Amino acid sequence: MKKIAFIVQRYGVEVNGGAEYHCRVVAEKLNGLFDVEVLTSCAQDYMSWANAYTPGSELINGVKVKRFEVEHPRDMDRFKRAGRRLRQRKRKLHQKLLHFFGQLENFEKMAKIPSRAQNEMSWIEEQGPYLPQLIGFLNTNHDKYDALIFFTYLYYPTAVGISVAPQKSILIPTAHDEPPIYLNFFKSFFLQPKAILYNTQSEKRFVNSLFNNSGIYSDIVGVGIDLPPLIPNNFADELIKQADNFIIYIGRIEVAKACDDLMQRFVKFKKDTNNNVKLVFVGQAFMPITQHPSIIYTGFVDEDVKFNLLKNARALIIPSVLESLSLVTLESMAYGVPVIANEQCAVIRDHIDKSGAGFLYTDQETFNSAIEKAFSADTDIEALSAKAKAYVAENYTWEKVLQKFDNAINYVTGHFSSSTS
Repeated sequence: MKKIAFIVQRYGVEVNGGAEYHCRVVAEKLNGLFDVEVLTSCAQDYMSWANAYTPGSELINGVKVKRFEVEHPRDMDRFKRAGRRLRQRKRKLHQKLLHFFGQLENFEKMAKIPSRAQNEMSWIEEQGPYLPQLIGFLNTNHDKYDALIFFTYLYYPTAVGISVAPQKSILIPTAHDEPPIYLNFFKSFFLQPKAILYNTQSEKRFVNSLFNNSGIYSDIVGVGIDLPPLIPNNFADELIKQADNFIIYIGRIEVAKACDDLMQRFVKFKKDTNNNVKLVFVGQAFMPITQHPSIIYTGFVDEDVKFNLLKNARALIIPSVLESLSLVTLESMAYGVPVIANEQCAVIRDHIDKSGAGFLYTDQETFNSAIEKAFSADTDIEALSAKAKAYVAENYTWEKVLQKFDNAINYVTGHFSSSTS
């Protein structure tokens, strides 16, 4: 049986980040088909990277997990300074001339000026989670694994770890158009892995256009959706009764996910209309929640509570413009619950355009219209629901996903002769 390692920044049943949850469900599905081990941090909170779990080995849902301590939590002052140094690296005329003649690096060494590469690595280390012990473990033990599967290009374990054994590395980048991806560091990074598995066609197009790496073996994989049976839950029932007619947001509640914009738009929607709709927020909050009688905050909840709430919502709402797959969108569609989303997010726009099971907004007027359409008697909700379920059933089955992982693992281990997909 082939032995594979997943390398990811956080891992655990309490971790509700999209990429980390994606990693966990894939690792659990592949466990048994392969000898799976997860290499990760002791962190639970991605803002501080503070060590919360015990270092060492444990089993989570049957999967072997090996945890390494984060050497130091994120220092926001150092992180901000590292970002400022990158933004201040615009070259002056004499530096451009030195670069043209190939002498800039020598000049920077003599003048003791940190190079662009040093500044970028400093930022990546501060971005974290800083796990030199995990990288050291990979350096001395990568030969024990047939394949290494790295999740999320953005964080230190993947950014640095991919170069340890690129010939056996599979990257799941979860990439989108954001400032860090334009660092010079990632120009060579995205050319290193033996295989890249993208979540969506739009992600693949973006990465290929930016890094000219279409020659690397790749596939569009995503994730399988198989929803658990709904288990009656008193807490969920009380929330559903309290909310009555509601739309729901599920995930990290933070500015980076445009939750501040969602709250502002929803409060304005309530002022503009007589609609009795409520907005339910489910997930860990990294920002203040607007106090409003029609906004309900549950905090982090168990899966059975989450799925009961989702199934009984009129629509899921996703304000973020930066998504690489959006598992919760697919879960919502699998239940037949339509999706309201920001049109600027190419990934979810594709989901909605292809399925015909949702509504897009660009401004306050279209935001209001999208919610009103979701609750309108003129909207054929049963038809929307059927389209949503059909889209997931056709495109996101575990049978297809696991076959694509098997193909990629066979490719990097030399048992598959296909070229790029």
